[in-house]
Amino acid sequence: MSVKSFKFVSPGVFINEIDNSFRPRRPDTIGPVVIGRAARGPAMQPVKVESYSQFVEVFGDTVPGNGGGDVYRDGNYQSPMYGTYAAKAFLNANVAPLTYVRLLGEQNVNKASGGENGWQTTKTPDPALADNGGAYGLWMFNSSSAADLGDGTLVAIWYLDSGSAVLLSGTLAQGSVSDTSASVGGVYTEDSSGDFTILIESADSGITDEKITFNFDDSSDKFIRKVFNTNPQVGNDGADSFYPASSKKAYWLGESFEQEVRDTFTGNKFAMITPLKGTSDSPANMTDVADLKGRTGWFIGQDLGLASSYNPATAQKLFYFEDLGHSEWLNKNVKISIEKIKPSNTKTSDYGTFSVVLRNLKDTDPKTVILERFDNLTLDPTSPNFIAKKIGDMEYVWDETERTLKQYGDYANLSKFIRVVMNSDVEAGATDATLLPFGYYGPPRYGGTSGATYSGATGGDLSNVLVLTSSVYGSMANFMSGASAQLSGTFNWPVVRLRHSASDGGIADRRNAYFGMMSTRTAGSTVADMSIADPHRYWPGTSEADYAYIFSLDDIVVDGSNVYYLSGSRVAGTSETAVNSASDLLDAGYNRFTAPIWGGFDGFDITKPDPMYNAGLSSGTELTNYAYNSMKRAIDTVADPEFVDMNLLATPGLTNTGLTTRMVDLCEERADAMALIDLPNVYKPAAEGYESSKQARVVGNPQTAANDLRTRQIDSSYGATFYPWVQTLDEPTGQLLWVPPSVAMMGVLASSERSSQVWFAPAGFNRGGLSDGAAGIPVTNVTERLSSRDRDTLYEARINPIASFPSSGIVVFGQKTLQERPSALDRINVRRLVIYLKKQISILSTQILFEQNVQATWNRFKGLVEPFLANVKVQFGISDYRLILDESTTTPDLVDQNIMYAKIMVKPARAIEYIAIDFVVASSGASFDD
Repeated sequence: MSVKSFKFVSPGVFINEIDNSFRPRRPDTIGPVVIGRAARGPAMQPVKVESYSQFVEVFGDTVPGNGGGDVYRDGNYQSPMYGTYAAKAFLNANVAPLTYVRLLGEQNVNKASGGENGWQTTKTPDPALADNGGAYGLWMFNSSSAADLGDGTLVAIWYLDSGSAVLLSGTLAQGSVSDTSASVGGVYTEDSSGDFTILIESADSGITDEKITFNFDDSSDKFIRKVFNTNPQVGNDGADSFYPASSKKAYWLGESFEQEVRDTFTGNKFAMITPLKGTSDSPANMTDVADLKGRTGWFIGQDLGLASSYNPATAQKLFYFEDLGHSEWLNKNVKISIEKIKPSNTKTSDYGTFSVVLRNLKDTDPKTVILERFDNLTLDPTSPNFIAKKIGDMEYVWDETERTLKQYGDYANLSKFIRVVMNSDVEAGATDATLLPFGYYGPPRYGGTSGATYSGATGGDLSNVLVLTSSVYGSMANFMSGASAQLSGTFNWPVVRLRHSASDGGIADRRNAYFGMMSTRTAGSTVADMSIADPHRYWPGTSEADYAYIFSLDDIVVDGSNVYYLSGSRVAGTSETAVNSASDLLDAGYNRFTAPIWGGFDGFDITKPDPMYNAGLSSGTELTNYAYNSMKRAIDTVADPEFVDMNLLATPGLTNTGLTTRMVDLCEERADAMALIDLPNVYKPAAEGYESSKQARVVGNPQTAANDLRTRQIDSSYGATFYPWVQTLDEPTGQLLWVPPSVAMMGVLASSERSSQVWFAPAGFNRGGLSDGAAGIPVTNVTERLSSRDRDTLYEARINPIASFPSSGIVVFGQKTLQERPSALDRINVRRLVIYLKKQISILSTQILFEQNVQATWNRFKGLVEPFLANVKVQFGISDYRLILDESTTTPDLVDQNIMYAKIMVKPARAIEYIAIDFVVASSGASFDD
């Protein structure tokens, strides 16, 4: 502070305090990017996590494969998700955050034929044939008359390829055809035990026909999901088959709707099997899905008009919620409740408030499991509690032309799961301020709200739910007795139960009941139904216009202590809002309801244990192979250094040469990161195809690996690779599995940085001992024990060996980059040093950007950089350095061009990789002084 700043009038002592102890803000630590699959989490976008516990919270724990169980319903965990192990290995060292890009099956917007994502079972052209493949549905009818079946509902779906058949067998409802027949289109009765029988037939002589008796009682040994195959991969018999022939099945059971069966069917039941939907929009054609995100239906406001003219389909739409990228996981695990709905209680605003609560899908109203909640929300766009501000409305959209992610929206996403999409009129403040969320549109279904009705006398249009040609129609009619007998019935797609009574499910205080979707086994149960997510899958060929129902609190009836939901009661004049008002209903405490999330799809081929397996990436391009496009897009997502900061890039398990070379090229283009790549033809995991012996899984050797890498002619210090695969222990399950070397190296690089610095070699017994924990995860074995000659072969080809020694354990025994030309940068520690120096000096340089290009600024730059370089020298990163910034570098001509030009010269410290010692054996008379 200058003396001129003091005000001197009368004599005295003037003291001012100056604090020069401020420490400059330390730049954020920079970590790696890992690309891979995960159990859940936002997909196809970079997400930064600070710790492994946070990674588990967002993406789930490690997945070792061999998940077994109900694969179709619970998810595909049949192959290891190597990216999760790489994340764990790195984050266990706690040296830097990690950015993860979770993969989904994304097709290219300019895709060619064959480039569609998803999966499909094949069909023959004639859907009337019993063995035409596709999707077949089991319909159940609760009626005393086989000829007049009444309301029927789909209760299960089987998927099969052309040449196989799923036939209903047993006792015909009536007719002259033999009771032992099996058919598509015939009406059968349950047996004396309440069971039905399915016959699985196949033209493939390698697959044995099955006759399976089943029911829908999940406590029974004959429960449908216990007796039928639910693993879509077991039916794969192509060249990339993953199971032995003895394990193959001709079909798999897809959805089953147990809640619907429990709620609807009692007494004597009839059943029928039919093909489902058409060719392009069949449930068996889950391909060409452009939008993988799940969502809710529109949330609607209360009716502000006359009750007698109420139509929920014309109610004001307010907003809906959209998945942030979790896809199938979200609609299988999360539901959304609106609660604490309150009208305005002030004169300053007519806007009321409400809460949005994300709950576990399988919790119950008496015992909620809350994942997130947002309270005191409003539809007032000028309020700080506006719903879009409190939850967020940002979305990432991939721009195929510019090959980058673009972000749209006004408010940052504060939810980990969803964003809100506002109705434009609500967002503009153009709707009635008294509106509150009062209901929602249900999920889409085939047939919409009306289903499809068939009468043998008049026919009927079933095309929106069934595929029936004249021969199948004839089969349906032929099973009726008498020439005049006609089959009639209604075919409905299943719908999750809506709460009827406020007292259902053991609610002690009826005001705590959530109307809308109910996820329990029965109306009176307090146990969740395991089938609750099946009706909310993505259904091809449906749209928002095919909504199954519209729920609204406007249809809640309050009759003394009897409070219940009855669709149409407002129009009938019996609902509480018709008799009194919406405020009266809310004031009475009936102010909450629950809505489902539906339509999320991972976009993967579920017939593959690992839909991103390398053999499947080997053919095609971005336009003709959705898996290749997904991986290429994920890699290109992190190409812009101003969008994603990183110093390492890894896609563990990816060995496709085109894509791994792209990784190295990308890092070289960025010039601030190194790619760790895995080599092909080293080890063949089960997800790459069936092998009869474990010995056959070791498919290469050091010499072929060296030859193959030389053939690729990669010459870059921005990449490195290691050999062979290593074995680790999945700690949550105790399962041993083989992982690619890039997984272990992520841990080694992190632990090396933690114990020393990035410029120390991540190899050897001090920092590369995998048996000693350097990998961050347990490493117990290697696929191949390398001899000294093997290590020489690999190292000469720039492949870093991972060696196993009898006394010292498993050790990383090399640190070369993929650069062919000898220089300091052909070593990993030097390349990482230079990346570190460039990044940190770049960050320091931003402090003088846009300052005056004069000597004082140059001196300031030197004052920032020289202490930094000196510190690196003290810590053995460099042996010497020199910074030149004066008129010889920044000439007057450069000053006129607004350029400051500095030169920094460094001498990297080298690691000791070879130790040569002469042992001289001298005679007794020799002098050591000689």
